Amino acid sequence: MNTKKVLIVIIVIALLAVAGFLFFIYRQSISKQENNDQEQVVALQSITIEDKKITDTKKPFNIAITYPYFQGLDDLNKKINGIITAELDSFKKNALENDKAAQETDPEGYLNYPRQYDLNISYKKGQVDENVISMVFSVYNFTGGAHGMGYFVSLNYDVKNNKEIMLADLFAGQKNYLQKISDYAKADINKQLVARMGNAQGAWLDDGAGPKEENFSVFMINSDYLTFYFPPYQVAAYAVGDFEVKMPR
Repeated sequence: MNTKKVLIVIIVIALLAVAGFLFFIYRQSISKQENNDQEQVVALQSITIEDKKITDTKKPFNIAITYPYFQGLDDLNKKINGIITAELDSFKKNALENDKAAQETDPEGYLNYPRQYDLNISYKKGQVDENVISMVFSVYNFTGGAHGMGYFVSLNYDVKNNKEIMLADLFAGQKNYLQKISDYAKADINKQLVARMGNAQGAWLDDGAGPKEENFSVFMINSDYLTFYFPPYQVAAYAVGDFEVKMPR
């Protein structure tokens, strides 16, 4: 009887020891995961983004620009500033040239109906982490003529290597990647055209979304998909508007 009791006690102690060991292993794994999660949050929080604004309502301008500033990423900020400066300088140059021509052509009419020239720039963020920062600027300007014009400018940045990410970089080793993107984009835009107009526009689509690098030069990166942007006139008439295509990665 005593031998049986001793045996039972030994078994109970052994089971308790195994249970304790398994619990210790479990707590270690949870603690490690929590530490990893905390490190990831710290890494993400270390990328501080501040919106910068430029406004100018002095006649004949109506300018409203919002763009991001990334604390501590000087090279990226220089590239962003370069985009904004180029857009602003080009807009002012064209607007002032057209305004001068309008005054010279019809001085009296200009006094009665002075011109206003608009520039609006905003942006969307895609993937933003310690590896990739992706954004697309939406630009609208009116410098005279029948109507204004909207278009997109993208910037995809490799944070660790301090360089821009080209579309080809995302499809390394895939020779036919442009054809793959083109096939997907055309099918998607075709559905959007049918939804908007009741029919497709084959000629526009074949040219504006064909397998050419320039057709897909404006894109935004997210972790599980790419978004391609098509301004008016690229794949359809101006009145139809612009298009976005989200393609799984």
